[in-house]
Amino acid sequence: MSKKIFMLLAAVGFLAVTSVNAAEYGFDKAHSHVGFSVKHILNKVRGEFKDFDGSFTFDPAKPESAKVDVTIQVSSISTDNDMRDHHLQSPDFFDVGKFPTITFKSIGVAKGEGDNKYKVTGDLTIHGVTKPVVLDVDYMGEDAMPMGKDGKTTAKIIGFSATTKIDRTDFGLVWNKTLASGNLMVSNDVEITLDVAGMDKASLENMKKMMAKMKKEKPADKPADAPKN
Repeated sequence: MSKKIFMLLAAVGFLAVTSVNAAEYGFDKAHSHVGFSVKHILNKVRGEFKDFDGSFTFDPAKPESAKVDVTIQVSSISTDNDMRDHHLQSPDFFDVGKFPTITFKSIGVAKGEGDNKYKVTGDLTIHGVTKPVVLDVDYMGEDAMPMGKDGKTTAKIIGFSATTKIDRTDFGLVWNKTLASGNLMVSNDVEITLDVAGMDKASLENMKKMMAKMKKEKPADKPADAPKN
């Protein structure tokens, strides 16, 4: 009996240690990007979502314990064309009024093929429909980034790059037109890319405070014009 109790306590201790080691990060949105591409008529159109946020936990020694949570504001979609963006926000596509967000919540992590490569499985919700998807993730490493004017304060930064492909019709995005050739105006396949820089929560809060302070400060004087030749 005492042996079983000892093993149970050891297991609890192990879980506690791994939980502590799995550091929690928030998205450093200044160095992150959420993009997509889809074939439109004959060429690929690329776009992005400019308003997003997320958090994740990651321990390089135990990557399979990682967790990811992402929320994207659909109204922030941008393809560098206002008319197309309004159409994408309309009921023909995302229907932003009814479904304002896209979310991804991880449910499992497995080793991928190659060093620092992982398969992250999660629930992707678009247009009110939730489907499982798998992200192919590259772990880009970690470093210390200088913060502030003096550069003496640093923040821990960790980077990932992820890709996946979905069929938009699986999520109820079915609008289309047929071209003269018989081909569809918009491909059903959509390629999604995420480049994420994570920053530890304490540093992220410090950065937000620094940015707010900078906005309140008086802007620097306009630099003198360059001398004319």
